[in-house]
Amino acid sequence: MSQLEFYNVCQEVWKYGGIENFIINVYRNIDRSKIQFDFLIHGEKKNHFEEEIKQLGGEIYRVPFSTHYKEYAKQMRMILNENRGKYQAIHIHVSYAMGYFDARMAKKCKMKNIIVHSHSANNNIAKRKLIHYLLRNKLTQIADYRLACSREAANWMFSGKEYERINNAIYTEKYKFNPIIREKTRKDIKLEGKFVVGHVGRLSPAKNHSFLLEIFKEITKKEKEAVLLLIGEGELKKKIKQKAQELGILEQIIFIGNSKKVEELLQAMDVFVFPSLFEGFGLAALEAQTTGLPCFVAEHITKEVNVTGLVEFISLEKTPEYWAKKILDKKDNKRENKQDIVKKNKYDMIDIAKELEDFYIKIN
Repeated sequence: MSQLEFYNVCQEVWKYGGIENFIINVYRNIDRSKIQFDFLIHGEKKNHFEEEIKQLGGEIYRVPFSTHYKEYAKQMRMILNENRGKYQAIHIHVSYAMGYFDARMAKKCKMKNIIVHSHSANNNIAKRKLIHYLLRNKLTQIADYRLACSREAANWMFSGKEYERINNAIYTEKYKFNPIIREKTRKDIKLEGKFVVGHVGRLSPAKNHSFLLEIFKEITKKEKEAVLLLIGEGELKKKIKQKAQELGILEQIIFIGNSKKVEELLQAMDVFVFPSLFEGFGLAALEAQTTGLPCFVAEHITKEVNVTGLVEFISLEKTPEYWAKKILDKKDNKRENKQDIVKKNKYDMIDIAKELEDFYIKIN
């Protein structure tokens, strides 16, 4: 068969985040002799995936991030018209219904196979939430195919309409528990003899770091050798450090930033805490489980994330003291590798890339 061309749109500015990692991981593992991706990237800033995309054969189209729809639509229309007939589908990855404008323009340019893919289950920015509720029915109607990473993400985006489930996924082999790597990583970052509380997530409002700090403060009252390991970057870093200073725990926090060795850092942790305000699925919690970590997750996050039985769901209405007690109860948890369970439940990236590959071929 001839190679199929697909046009991928990520509705927000590309950053080192869950949606972007999902797209690039699918691209790395899909059979590119059959299927090729091109990308529309919002914003002027170059991102760290661009060189790899070009090496893998993809084209990048850049549209300046703008709140003015007419200007954005004009540029997108120009890109689509210049490539008329090239693409077999447009795959729009969304966290809220702003992707309607991409879908609408694709429809006007007579693109076939408009795929809308929901990766989130809420939004904590009031303006975005209002836009979402105004546009999601229109977006749902335009979409030829609706995909979602969880039941909650589907309900948020498509409000009860039919959809196909595409699991968020990881490289399970990479995340399997390895005691040798655990020991080395703990030694490298001076964590020997420490009780390591871990979190992976962008330093943004949705991840609820303020509450995480309060939980950790309570842990330190009972466990003097506790350390909080934070992996991720974001706009709230300064505020998080300021609050940690006010709570008197800044010296017990290690800010790792973005890392290409998340799997090794997870090995070094003793527990994983994930009090997000909302998640489409909660991929970081899946990665943590695969390494055998006990996970403490906000109660409203989809129960589908509990793939291994290692997740304990706790309401955000419970006090930081309550969370701390639950976490400390698992302080001496025996670590076991959960890779096989995660893979068996169809959360392996190689399997999901093949599933999407089959989907793309089927719709053409």
